[in-house]
Amino acid sequence: MSNIANLRNEIAEAIGIKYPNATPHIEYRLLDSTKEDGYTRHLIEYDSYGDKVIAFLLLPEILDKNPAILINHQHNREHHLGKSEVCGLAGNPLQAFGPELAKKGFVVLVPDSICFEERRKNAHGIEPLN
Repeated sequence: MSNIANLRNEIAEAIGIKYPNATPHIEYRLLDSTKEDGYTRHLIEYDSYGDKVIAFLLLPEILDKNPAILINHQHNREHHLGKSEVCGLAGNPLQAFGPELAKKGFVVLVPDSICFEERRKNAHGIEPLN
């Protein structure tokens, strides 16, 4: 085992984190896929403790033990913008760093937070409430 793995295990043991021996299988449903320049954007749905979560999963063209990152979108009192803003599909272009990370080889997961975009009770998508 490498020094980094040993250190990780020592830190985990010291703070009481237990790693499972096997990676858990996460159930999700593929809703849509779009091929972009340098990556593919998948729209997925998964269950989080009884709550349906809609997210974008950005996969780089080459998959081989890629680093992964979870991106939480900004709040900015714009409840109609969530995962779509981070993926450059709506809102502020300066928030669109998901595609750039995917093009650099990261696997990127961008879920909607509770009360944003697809997880709003009174509306769905990127259209604001009037």
